[in-house]
Amino acid sequence: SDLRALSTPAPAFPPEALRSAQAGEVQVEFTVAPDGSVSAARVVRSNPPRVFDRAAVSAVKRWRFQPVDAPVTTRRTISFNPGT
Repeated sequence: SDLRALSTPAPAFPPEALRSAQAGEVQVEFTVAPDGSVSAARVVRSNPPRVFDRAAVSAVKRWRFQPVDAPVTTRRTISFNPGT
């Protein structure tokens, strides 16, 4: 899968996680449509569970890729670090 990202806006850091200086990561599986948009984003695993899921999926849905010939399903891991 030769996916080339055009735009990958960072997720919003959940305020309650920021207040408690909590870090974590979420693996998201999603499909890139032929037009480069993202659909069917879902959490595969997250650590800690559920803290960053909504922010990660919301961010991935805004990502854009170069157009592809056919839909491509892939996974990416998004890290959340309060200090960055």
